[in-house]
Amino acid sequence: MDSTAEILLERFSGDADTDRTAARDRFRDAGLPTPKQEAWKFTNLRPLTQFLDARTEPANDSTPAIPDTLVDGAHRVVIIDGRIDGDLSDAGIDGLSLDQGGTLQADMGGRRAVRDLSIAMADDGLRITLDANAAPSQALELVFIGTGSRSGGHHFTLEIALGSNSALTVVEHHLGSNAYAATLATDVRLADGARLRHVKLQDESIEAFHLSDCAVEIGRDASHERFVLSVGSRLARDEVHVALNGQGSSVRLLGAYAGRGQQHLDHTTHIDHAVPNTSSHEVYKGVLDDRSRGVFQGGIRVMKDAQKTAGHQLNKALLLSRQAEIDSKPALEIYADDVVCSHGATAGEIDEDALFYLRARGIDAQAAKSLLVQAFLDEVFDDIADEGLRERLKDRVHGALQVEGAAHG
Repeated sequence: MDSTAEILLERFSGDADTDRTAARDRFRDAGLPTPKQEAWKFTNLRPLTQFLDARTEPANDSTPAIPDTLVDGAHRVVIIDGRIDGDLSDAGIDGLSLDQGGTLQADMGGRRAVRDLSIAMADDGLRITLDANAAPSQALELVFIGTGSRSGGHHFTLEIALGSNSALTVVEHHLGSNAYAATLATDVRLADGARLRHVKLQDESIEAFHLSDCAVEIGRDASHERFVLSVGSRLARDEVHVALNGQGSSVRLLGAYAGRGQQHLDHTTHIDHAVPNTSSHEVYKGVLDDRSRGVFQGGIRVMKDAQKTAGHQLNKALLLSRQAEIDSKPALEIYADDVVCSHGATAGEIDEDALFYLRARGIDAQAAKSLLVQAFLDEVFDDIADEGLRERLKDRVHGALQVEGAAHG
């Protein structure tokens, strides 16, 4: 057994739940993934091991500050170091059930270490269930705060189940202070005709590690829109696995990331088109400065019977430093013959001609550079329907890159 897995599992409670036990056994046998594995070729978790050592002393025991909501009027659930704080969370929404605890299924047809780790070691969990035909106007905002007060890191499981023809907006806000490791395993299940908008802001402490694994199953004529903004963490990996299981189903995966210093930001996705007449649209754009590194791994697989599939995938990266790096691996795996699919990846520096054009009109070098960075990123935010949320996320990414004089309306 991997030594880190052995140390970490000392904290395992011996829970009788079969899924937790199965996840523990799988993680114990496989250990943490290494760059020798194709799916982890560009991301090395070795620096993470010190934070997963359950025998280390907690880094901090301070009371965290609770941020304002990202969405005006949102219902909020606050999770501190992997545990729901009922006193800081709001009352319920009509048609929406929030149940604390619960365990995800351990076996998802393949070994996924982050998922197994989260399930086995979960400090707490949340099950979100929306009734059929319900469509609350109020968004649900989940605020995850890390303080570094728990040895072995903190771990959480999240389940989102939408009934037929229902609609919901869920926002995740991850932030914290000090050094810690945080993992999250999420299951999303959308019944026929359901619609989920899911927005995630990963703004963890710059000393933290953030590992997330999300599995999505989409029914007939259902749709899923997911947007992730990654600006925090020393090392972060946001992994999404989508199964389009019903005809007429669709998914849009959108992402933006901003790295500086020595940050490592990994976005890995896999979309399965399992039946005919499904569509996927995927665009990730990032800006990398200093010695930061970005990773994009995107896979689209079209099954033999999944005719009339439409799939699009694109990753673009802007490098502001000669030391910044992007590893991009878009991939298509197609077994059907009546499909329209495309993928692409580009990486480059700021366009010198565009920079010269702005300088020639009296704009100083720093302001001109900032305007070009802003223009490069802002397009990916356009699909966020809530204007207030969209502008707050733009402000955060501009702030992360210290874009001066940013103006957007």
